[in-house]
Amino acid sequence: MKIGKLYEIKKEFWMLYPSKDIAAAVVARGGSSAHPIGPPAAAFYSEHFKCNVSYIAPNGIFCLLEQDEKFIKVLSTNGELGWIILTDQCWFILTDHSTDVIEEVNQ
Repeated sequence: MKIGKLYEIKKEFWMLYPSKDIAAAVVARGGSSAHPIGPPAAAFYSEHFKCNVSYIAPNGIFCLLEQDEKFIKVLSTNGELGWIILTDQCWFILTDHSTDVIEEVNQ
């Protein structure tokens, strides 16, 4: 993945956490950035962590703004700004099925 490029989510809902700390806390409790059901997962994390967790749905597009090791900061086409944590599970999804899950959009 390259900073400044656009990417389209093909499968799964990808959670957008308001900070790297919240993303890390979710994963520490067994959560993930990729979910088969986005709205309930975002609502659960928002309530549990007392913050606003949003998501990018399948066919959603985002711009990669920053990468800090396993964290990526993105801006969705809906104007949502947030962090995705790329756990081992997410890396498996991206590397094993990358063309099916996320794809760079030609600008």
